[in-house]
Amino acid sequence: MKKKKLIILSSICLLVIFICILLINNKSNAKVLEDNQNKVSGMYAIMLETAAGSGSYEPSSSSLWPGSGYIYNETLSRCENGGELTWHEDTRTVSLKTSGSDKCYLYFDIVLPPDVTIYTNNNGNYNPSTPATLSCTGADAIYNPLYQRIEISSIANKYTSCNLTYQTPSSKTYLNNYITGLSGSTQGTGQVVNENGYRYEGKNPNNYIWFNNELWRIIGVFDSASHGQSGKNLVKIIRVDSIGGLVWDKSNTNDWTAASLMNLLNGAYLNGENGTDSGYCYGYSTTVPSNCDYTSIGINSTYRNMIANVKWYLGGYSSTSATAEAFYGYERGSTVYSGRPIEWEGKIGLMYPSDYGYSVLASSCARTTYLDSYNTSTCAGESWLYGQGFEWTLTPYSSDSNGVFYVYIHGNVLSSGHVYDDSAHYGFSARPVLYLDSSVYVKDGNGTMADPYIIGM
Repeated sequence: MKKKKLIILSSICLLVIFICILLINNKSNAKVLEDNQNKVSGMYAIMLETAAGSGSYEPSSSSLWPGSGYIYNETLSRCENGGELTWHEDTRTVSLKTSGSDKCYLYFDIVLPPDVTIYTNNNGNYNPSTPATLSCTGADAIYNPLYQRIEISSIANKYTSCNLTYQTPSSKTYLNNYITGLSGSTQGTGQVVNENGYRYEGKNPNNYIWFNNELWRIIGVFDSASHGQSGKNLVKIIRVDSIGGLVWDKSNTNDWTAASLMNLLNGAYLNGENGTDSGYCYGYSTTVPSNCDYTSIGINSTYRNMIANVKWYLGGYSSTSATAEAFYGYERGSTVYSGRPIEWEGKIGLMYPSDYGYSVLASSCARTTYLDSYNTSTCAGESWLYGQGFEWTLTPYSSDSNGVFYVYIHGNVLSSGHVYDDSAHYGFSARPVLYLDSSVYVKDGNGTMADPYIIGM
């Protein structure tokens, strides 16, 4: 009897030892399966969240691993036969530790954008054109003074807070005073010269200014003889690029107070609206409508208040054979076609022929040169205003009812660049010109294209 019990116990011990050996062998034979490819293998089922925060998931229809818009959910992800999953975020792939075949379900949640809270100081005196400083926690961010916005390049976690402090300058350098203070100084490849206004003259002076979230250029600083505001010196600027080929007047008359271009500039363009169907948007006469949608490039509200409402002088002349100085006088004179007004009050106009004439240094282009002889490398070729194709000016040709002066630019500089006149219904280049309010001051910049003047008010 004892011998029989001993045999049974021995058998049980042998069985236990065998099972232990089997378990050890199975454990030592466990496999780590790496999936380092873009494609998902058949042993994985990818479960994607249907909506951010919903907790509802559906199988992915793609054979690729989820992109950066998803985050791996370690809590929900599992395998049917106990396999251990490890997600590698750097390569966005998975590895599986298993002792045999398995079927695994990998869950991915939709990544929500990080939460950003902006705290503003001096908010009661908020003005987006004033200087500002920015500090953020756990984020790389800057305040962009050109576009007056916060730009965040990276956030360490899912949340960050930033403090934006607007600063009221203890003292202001007004733009008009700053420019007049540059009189006689070299600016880039040009100078500021006092010739019927403190003007930027030369091939490429440092007269770039950031206005309306785009580049404009400063023509100069002028007194009431140019804008009618007694006792004020105002800065006059012109957009770097044309807003398109537009008729001066669709009815082919040279009365700026009723001209279609005047209405377009001081309506849809000034207010940032779509003026394509306004009745003033034409590329030639009234037969070819142009694209006059200014919802994105028109004057935005931040800068609109910086524009001065001024008097524009509408005097004309009967010939292009006149110097810059002579044209300056004619523009402010009373020689016009019968019944035409000699002045107009508004916010946006065009450059004068004299503005173009004075845009080159006298040392390059003698002031005795007529504007109809500017088609030389030393005149047009040395003008920073040259280069926008056939370009309208504000000044009418006084000998007929439809003539308007424009800058003739065609081909190379040696054959173009002179002032000419033509009918108002032609579609020539139009560059808005305006005067800045005298309260506009310089915040930053040196006037180069790379670092234009940044202004506040």
